[in-house]
Amino acid sequence: MAALVGLALLSQVICLTPDVCAEATVEAEPEVADVAEATPLPECDLPVCGPLGQRLYCIEGFESHHYGGAVNPSSGARGWLQWLPGTARQWGVRIGDRQSEWLAAAQIAALGNRFFTSQWVPLQRGLC
Repeated sequence: MAALVGLALLSQVICLTPDVCAEATVEAEPEVADVAEATPLPECDLPVCGPLGQRLYCIEGFESHHYGGAVNPSSGARGWLQWLPGTARQWGVRIGDRQSEWLAAAQIAALGNRFFTSQWVPLQRGLC
């Protein structure tokens, strides 16, 4: 049952293809709309489209400069969204696989903005 609820929440925040994104009607929080204006999103060939995709793209820019092989030598964080190894294992992330990283981040976002924000410094600083 929990898996079904999780999938329902996840389907509300991600779009896997541009066609699905165009059909989805998810209302964004005002702060997400502001991010959309500040963060140019390339044509949506990314794992997640829409407002959440814009937010993840912004996080990725700050965390890895859009480079999947990025490594933080002091913390050990790696990948597009700079996952710590333990957190990546917990969420089933294949570090360096952009789709895996982004879909796990979308699962975290589905749990609520407070928890989502706690996971990435650019969100905590109001940058994305």
